[in-house]
Parts: sequence; C-alpha cells; structure tokens
Amino acid sequence: MKIKCLLAVLAISSVLCVPARAQEETRHEIGISYGTVPNSVWFDVLADVVPAVFGYTYDNKQYVGPIGLEYYYHTSPLVGVGAVAVFSSNNDDGFSKEKLLSHRFKSYSTLMPSVKFNWLRKNKWGLYSKVALGATLAHYSEQNFDDSGRRVDDKGSSNDVFFNFHASLIGVEAGGRNVRGFAELGIGEQGILLGGVRYKF
Repeated sequence: MKIKCLLAVLAISSVLCVPARAQEETRHEIGISYGTVPNSVWFDVLADVVPAVFGYTYDNKQYVGPIGLEYYYHTSPLVGVGAVAVFSSNNDDGFSKEKLLSHRFKSYSTLMPSVKFNWLRKNKWGLYSKVALGATLAHYSEQNFDDSGRRVDDKGSSNDVFFNFHASLIGVEAGGRNVRGFAELGIGEQGILLGGVRYKF
C-alpha cells in the first residue's frame, strides 16, 4: 500500500513539474517591431538646419519604419544575448521660395549586437530592458529640378556608415508562454516608442 501511495505521489509531482520545466527551457525568442522617431530622423533634422537658414526648406515628408527584427538567446533567466536589425527610410521635396528644386530619398539599414535584461519573467507577462550597439549603412539619392519644375539632373547616390545604438529603458510584454505582445520606451534606432510581437521557443 505504501509503495502504491509513493508511486502515485511521484506521478503527480512529475506532471506538475512539466510546465515549470518547459517554461525554463524557453531560451530562444524572435520578434518584430515598429517604432517612432529613430536616431536617423534626428540626424536628418540636424542636417537640414543650415539649409533652412538660407531659405531652403523640405516638405512632403514620408516615412517608413523603423521596422525592427530581433533575436535573443537566454543564457540565464536574467540575461539574453542576440542582435537587432532595423530598417527605415524617408523621402521629401526641397523648396526655395515655394519652388520645387529637389527630391531626396534616404534609407537606413542597421545591425546591432544586443543584450536584454529580464527583470521580471512570469508565465503571462514580464518586464525588461535592453541595450544595443552597432552600425548603420545609410543610402542617399537626390533629383534636381529647374524653376519650371522639370527634372534637370540626378545628383546620383552615395553611401555612408556610422555608429548607432538603441536603449530601451523599460519594456513590457504580455501574452502566452510562446507568443507575446510587447511595448518599449527608450531612445535609439528602433524609436522612442515601439511595439510588436515576439515568439519564444
């Protein structure tokens, strides 16, 4: 009788331990996000200050992104290491005395190794922070127009590489064990405010 009771207790304990063990084994995660006001937008604003002094302004601005893709491997319940890739682009028209003089297109492709710190890691939600450092490949192209608005030439295209970063001061995620929505507040190439969805496995 004692042996049967012991076997029953062991069977129940093993069943109860499966979810906890499965939760601990969720070490990988991939995510996609969309943000607002990345670093590259601030760079563009600063670059346009000098032309604005001479009456050259930019309008009809259109933005895409920043769109972020990220992967983390959790070496411990607290720390995850991985990388973040971000893409954004924008285009606008340049005017002088209300005459269209140019059209610009810019795109930014960024890759950054990253570290994530999980302050709270619950079954249905969590709190975390992350920091990423890397580089951005910027592509620029421009078209010029005469006073009548006709296209006269292309300035061609150019590329540039510069240091970039992202730091999310606080991130909140909620959902199931595998799929969760998230929102982050911070500063950097993924945006001041960003949200998305991630899959853990």
